Amino acid sequence: MDSEKVKWLADRFYKNDYSIELLLDDIFMSEWLYEEKNIGSKIKSPIELLAGIQRMIPMKLENNESLMLIQRLLGQVLFYPPNVAGWPGGRAWIDSSTLMVRLRLPQLLNDNDEFNLAPKSDDDQMMGREDGGLPQLTIASKVKGMRTINANLDWKHLHQYLSATERSKLENNIAGVLLQTNRSVSAALVRSYADESDRESFIESVTLQYMSTPEYQLC
Repeated sequence: MDSEKVKWLADRFYKNDYSIELLLDDIFMSEWLYEEKNIGSKIKSPIELLAGIQRMIPMKLENNESLMLIQRLLGQVLFYPPNVAGWPGGRAWIDSSTLMVRLRLPQLLNDNDEFNLAPKSDDDQMMGREDGGLPQLTIASKVKGMRTINANLDWKHLHQYLSATERSKLENNIAGVLLQTNRSVSAALVRSYADESDRESFIESVTLQYMSTPEYQLC
């Protein structure tokens, strides 16, 4: 956001007696917020990523501790910032381990796949809270070996939303909903991994494939 727009927002905020509601109206109803340069320019935080997946595909975890484990693997435990400044954000969310978890997560949730990962110890990130300040996982969760995320996904809302969409337009519609970026994803590549045995399987597999792309990490 350029300095001119920041000054305009600040002036409006002051004149509106510091009303947060009106400030948000000014931001989200402005045309410049939705300009091409502002779309797909921010890396989603782990919580934004998880919330986005669950908003698209409502789910219930059989063990809430699985959600805690996922947050720790991705580097952000809700309500437990490393310090008063919060999380660094941006490119700090992405490294060689967290990116692979992010890209694999939709399939892990859908298939209840097993994985052999443990939250990394990063004192610079956690500011000494790795052991003493974070909610503790149980002995069973920390045992060395495979872990399974038992998630029950509810696809009916997505199927209902796409019920009037022609089969030939499903991919574009799903991509349009999921990818808030102007960066294109190869539809041919997505289709090559799609399950075309029936309409429902096609919708679900295409959705998971788009959620597993680097582009889905952006907002």
